Amino acid sequence: MPVRLRANNPEYLEAWRGLYGYKYNDFSETHVRELLETKRRIKREKGAAYPVWVLDRLGIETMLANRTVMGRGLDAPRFRWVWNATPMMFPLNNEEAKKSNPQRQTDFTDDERRLKDYLGEFKFTRLPDKLDDYLSKFIVPILEKRKRDGAIAVKIIAAYRRTLEFADVPETEAQRIYSKYSNDSSLNTAEYKALQDFLFRRIALECGRIGLAVHIHVGAGEGGWFYNSTASPFLLDSVLNDPKLKDTNFVLIHGGLPFAQATRFLLDKGNVYADFSSQAFLTSTRELSSVIRSWLEFMPEKVMFGTDAYPMTTAVGWEEIGWLTTKSARLALAMALTEMMKDGEITRARASELARMVLRENAIKLYGLKLN
Repeated sequence: MPVRLRANNPEYLEAWRGLYGYKYNDFSETHVRELLETKRRIKREKGAAYPVWVLDRLGIETMLANRTVMGRGLDAPRFRWVWNATPMMFPLNNEEAKKSNPQRQTDFTDDERRLKDYLGEFKFTRLPDKLDDYLSKFIVPILEKRKRDGAIAVKIIAAYRRTLEFADVPETEAQRIYSKYSNDSSLNTAEYKALQDFLFRRIALECGRIGLAVHIHVGAGEGGWFYNSTASPFLLDSVLNDPKLKDTNFVLIHGGLPFAQATRFLLDKGNVYADFSSQAFLTSTRELSSVIRSWLEFMPEKVMFGTDAYPMTTAVGWEEIGWLTTKSARLALAMALTEMMKDGEITRARASELARMVLRENAIKLYGLKLN
């Protein structure tokens, strides 16, 4: 794991102290067992209120939860749903793609299971025979249902499955491919990519129509099997320049690290935003401050705070990752603004305004949130 995500990162000691009153300055087995018992006790005592209790400890007003389903205690307005729409892009036979590496085998297997569950919500026991039915009787209704159920965005993690280059494929061609292979295991890789390209753009189009933002994983991914070269934000140029998608707001999740400068120059597109989630644990606070400064000097209205808090072990869960990234990201933002003040670029009043924009106001405006 990267250094800051390793189990012996001393920053987790501070997280444990702040969250659970950890009394020690080491990772001894006895002390960690005591910590785990404390965590279990607090979870039992807090019950469904535990997630909100964690947010209060982190100083986070609202967390966007990227999940297939929302769990116990993840209620609005403190938690807002970002639904995983990725499985809908891969409806056909994925066996060939699974062979490319072990990570993709796991990812596609998960996608297939989730797509089956999604289809089951609309009483489909198998894939519809026609693309028209897949679109009109499944994709459109499920996106509309997610919107009614409280989702404010969908998440696309296609970068873990394939390249982020999505061609503008005519619907007639997508219909031909879908009909040809919907019941055929001998799938042509190039044609399947074209169908995926079409489905991504159609999902994005429908999201724009009903007011769901589209979150896209760009940049580095988890694990040694990830294809970094096919996850550059610049590969999305044709999508972000598509006039048919002008009403769809795209958020470049994780800011495209290590292509952060590419992300910077995409922010001048009217419907493109970025957060710096995960950079607070993949890089140092100093390095992150340079990225934030660069973005703020270019398009501050499009820059958003983020954590990418997720569970790793029983001792280091989403709570600890949230603690680490929240502290590091806020410090990096403060460092960026301080250096901009020192160089005479902004006043102290403007620095305060920019801080609120990044930490709160830009997201409120983008997602149309109504908060106290």
